[in-house]
Amino acid sequence: MEVPPLHPGPASLELLLLQGDHKSSHIWEGQLLAQTFRARRVDDMWAFLKDRALHPRIVRRLQNMGFYRIVEIGRLQLNWSLITALIERWRPETHIFYLPIGEATIMLQDVEVMYGLLVDGHPVAMSHAMREQTGLQYLDMLQRLTGLQPPEETALVGASYLQLTTVRQHLEALHPDITDDTLELHIHRYTRLLLLLMFGEFLFPNTSGNLVSLRFLHHLERLDDLPQYSWGAAVLGYLYMQMCRASMGTQRDVAGFLLLLQMKTYSNTLFIITYLVKIYLKFYVHFVC
Repeated sequence: MEVPPLHPGPASLELLLLQGDHKSSHIWEGQLLAQTFRARRVDDMWAFLKDRALHPRIVRRLQNMGFYRIVEIGRLQLNWSLITALIERWRPETHIFYLPIGEATIMLQDVEVMYGLLVDGHPVAMSHAMREQTGLQYLDMLQRLTGLQPPEETALVGASYLQLTTVRQHLEALHPDITDDTLELHIHRYTRLLLLLMFGEFLFPNTSGNLVSLRFLHHLERLDDLPQYSWGAAVLGYLYMQMCRASMGTQRDVAGFLLLLQMKTYSNTLFIITYLVKIYLKFYVHFVC
């Protein structure tokens, strides 16, 4: 008996209303070849930290704010084939991965446990005043809070984005001056620059891989207030948004905290393997003993 061909798409479209524009449809219908995502990514932060140890005063500040775990874990190689396979199974309608073995997603608990980012507190939101500022106003704020003064307004990309390489170069100039006797003003400036590098490269990267939004200066102005905000929720929400965008149409790039996505997958795989090993040992002991 001949088996009728089976379409690989969802059995029902009652919930998955965006299937017509989803990347999977473009692949199945031959409009798009399956292609591995590969975002343009720089390593300015790791290039900076490679031969430079952070001073204990900086380490304590990052620990108190909940961002030091990222530095402790260090640089990890992204598995682009794995990331591509997951995003092709991501559904914007439900924020869930639909896999052959069931459904899965990334939760706030994953963000906090894996990377130590705070998930309780005030939402990370930009004020309307920050959204309406001009490029010169952003540069003035950058100079006041970090001491970094790019030569002219053309250093910005768009209205409020600055190249990460510019941030790293200024950090390299400040690093030798960070000692036990350094004024608190310079410790604050150094910390803000390091956080801008971290935001632009890991937590809130865009598809260019080399830009950071100066709108974050609104929160970095008061470093002592940072632990009061839910940075984990902001990072997860931004990753959700980027995966939703990448899963639709013919998009060929993806941004967001992709290390979180990869680590979540690895942790689930390890759990499944451990569970299967326990079952095997249980039956092995039962039949042998």
